[in-house]
Amino acid sequence: MGRIWPAIRIGLLDMRGDLRRFLLLVVCLAVGTALISGVNSVGTSISHAIDEGAAEIMGGDIELSRADRPATPDEVAEMEKLGQVVYVVDTNLRAESFDGEAFADVTAVDHGYPMFGSIVSPHLPAGEDINELLKRQDNAYGALIDPVLLDQLNLAPGDIMGIGGTQFSVRGTLTRIPDAAVRGFRLGIPVLITVDGFNRISDRTSPLPGLGSWYRYKVKLTSGDIDAGLASATEQFSDFGWTVRSARDGLGQMVRYYDLFMRFLVIVGLGSLLIGGVSVWTGMRSYISERSSVIAVMRSIGAGRSRVFLHFFSQVAALAIVGVLIGLVVGGGIAWLLLPSISGAVGISLTPAIYPQPLLVAAGAGLVTAFAFAYLPLQQAQAIRPVLLFRSKGLDAPPVDWKALLLSPQVVPLLLAILAFFFLAWLMTNDIALVLAFGAASAIAAILFQGFIRLVQWGLSKLPERGPRIIRHALRSISAAGQNAAAVAVSAGMALAMLIVVLVMQANLQREFLGASAFDAPTLVGSDLFPDEIEDLEALAAERGIGRFVATPMLRGALTQIKGTPADQIRTRGPEASFLLSGEVPLTYREEMPSSSRLVAGNWWPEDYAGEPLVSLHQSLRNGLGVDIGDTLTFEIFGEPVTATIANFRDYSWQGGIDFLASFAPGVLEAYPTTLFASVTANPGQEEAITRLLAAELPDIRFISVGDTLKQVTDALGQLSFAATLVGGLAVGNGLLVLVGSLSTGRRQREADTVITKVLGATRFDLLATAFIQYFLLALLAAIPAVVLGLLVGRVVSGLMLEVEFTYRPDVIAIVIGLAISITALLGAMTILRAATARPARLLRDL
Repeated sequence: MGRIWPAIRIGLLDMRGDLRRFLLLVVCLAVGTALISGVNSVGTSISHAIDEGAAEIMGGDIELSRADRPATPDEVAEMEKLGQVVYVVDTNLRAESFDGEAFADVTAVDHGYPMFGSIVSPHLPAGEDINELLKRQDNAYGALIDPVLLDQLNLAPGDIMGIGGTQFSVRGTLTRIPDAAVRGFRLGIPVLITVDGFNRISDRTSPLPGLGSWYRYKVKLTSGDIDAGLASATEQFSDFGWTVRSARDGLGQMVRYYDLFMRFLVIVGLGSLLIGGVSVWTGMRSYISERSSVIAVMRSIGAGRSRVFLHFFSQVAALAIVGVLIGLVVGGGIAWLLLPSISGAVGISLTPAIYPQPLLVAAGAGLVTAFAFAYLPLQQAQAIRPVLLFRSKGLDAPPVDWKALLLSPQVVPLLLAILAFFFLAWLMTNDIALVLAFGAASAIAAILFQGFIRLVQWGLSKLPERGPRIIRHALRSISAAGQNAAAVAVSAGMALAMLIVVLVMQANLQREFLGASAFDAPTLVGSDLFPDEIEDLEALAAERGIGRFVATPMLRGALTQIKGTPADQIRTRGPEASFLLSGEVPLTYREEMPSSSRLVAGNWWPEDYAGEPLVSLHQSLRNGLGVDIGDTLTFEIFGEPVTATIANFRDYSWQGGIDFLASFAPGVLEAYPTTLFASVTANPGQEEAITRLLAAELPDIRFISVGDTLKQVTDALGQLSFAATLVGGLAVGNGLLVLVGSLSTGRRQREADTVITKVLGATRFDLLATAFIQYFLLALLAAIPAVVLGLLVGRVVSGLMLEVEFTYRPDVIAIVIGLAISITALLGAMTILRAATARPARLLRDL
């Protein structure tokens, strides 16, 4: 121990004059550590909040729900055997007053609600039963409504409003209900009523097609054992069309989006650590190459291999600790600051807190990565011998003797570091498949890049030396033995491949988050319109500058058979399938697929289709009904059976405003009486004016405003999309930094070659042009396998790990690759600028 501390002290003192050169290394490690610590801190906060407040989040220990009907008395009796039961209905209805109409998100609650938590309203005294406040008085049931709806309909507490054609008394404003988080995305402005009031509503038809009523039963388990109660309820009710959920299962679509985002962050964090490790490798390799004479002197005066290893290991450790600490402070601090915003978006109370476990895991991952990537340069440092003092200086460090390394005990620390990294990655992701895939992709990438550049070097060495002198010299610099072309190309290629993976994931998440929001969401919708009213709307839209107007035929039908089997004998999965079997549901027919939809499987029919009956289904019905392309569905429409073959499955987002679970091809439903469903999109800033115009010009048509509601969804997802873009940009910047750092490899060798070439008569222009072409070609060669590998890995990550549709932006990828190649070429030329411009005599003395 007495010799170790002096060796460490000398190593740190030896590094003092070169601290600036390690700035990129520290930054790259800090970025990767910050991403991992931040995402793990957020994930841990959400997990703690769910574990500690699961019952309040759910409104019960477990929940049973379906979309087609309420529970029968026998089913309620079976639920009550599990514990206390509270009945809740979620639906979307038309809200109206004398001054306007709105799209309402209605929650109807029964006696005993809420079992956990409390309803927040300035008009509800603490401890008072909500059913007492909203009970029938003066011939009207009561409602608590969101203050936004109060303003939109120009109402005040005590006024009368209509909900689904039935009068309700506004008893106050609604701030929050305790189980809001598990309701996921809800279109409309919140309204709270009682189940008794809901049962009196005359028109329970949703203003938007495809939205129905969800019947939920919250259960407070007598046993208190949530896992056992969940298993028992699933066994009893899953065969009868019920969905059984725990708190995490019920957190809705928004938490799924946050899970996707956090998976994205973890993958980006692991990738950033990987390219940070590449930065450690290139930085230390270059540094040890330049310090080879110092190492030779140390060896000549008696320093052993272990003494040399400890000297440079202390430097790597100090740099890694600095980078990791910066990353922990930044990542943990940002997560702590963002928790309130994430809390509001997810609907879960997240108290800002710092959890040590995710920070320790992130710190361990950063330190292990730094050690693993520095280990090979440290082995090279030990291989330097004193005889180097009698040779020319500035040469590269001796190459790694892989055979000797793999067959010696010296490989054990490297293997332990790799195993430790995989263990920490598993702790971060809790997904062994992701970790193994990440490790395999990284190893394959390194081998492919190394093999590809060696093959290119061999091919260039066989070419005849013809053409302009500058190009000949550039090609010779790439292919000649002893050059650092392979090291530069491998590090640049790894960084570029990671950039492409990040760009692909970012594009896929943006598509998943924003969906149809890239299209204009409707401002107003109207249902049950007739052709003459549509003609009036079209004329008005043309005259008064309405941005967009779409009319869709609509009729109602009941699904009676699935693949020839009566529908009531089919076990359904999910709310969409239950809704489709709930009775008569909205149907439509279309020639063209709406711009807000995308095909998941199958093909859309041609515009002039005139063949057998075909139907397109929402993608959730594939598993929900247990059907596939080519299967048949039979609907009863106006008392007549209509059998159609499933042609495709499609997905859509409600940001687009209108879509139907089932859409028929032309030639099937035109013979039946239909009404029309219309959407009107106002030009930006004209929403209020268009609303007043339609109310004045077409008073017989009842429009409902959905633009603000749809915009809320788009804004929430837009924040996630922006965050994904920001993180992706940070990772891209990190990769470009590594690309810059890779150029330090072999810099002294290049300067020595430049000085010698200059002494032999080469001009400054020749030297800089040769270096520019050399590094342009190297970056271009690295980009070829990087694009292929990056797109392949991006496809695998998107499909298997993120479970989103694969897409990519070729224009963005081309810009980033072009920028990276240009940076590499320019900075590669600048690395010899000092040698190309200074007097050779001074540099020869330095060398």
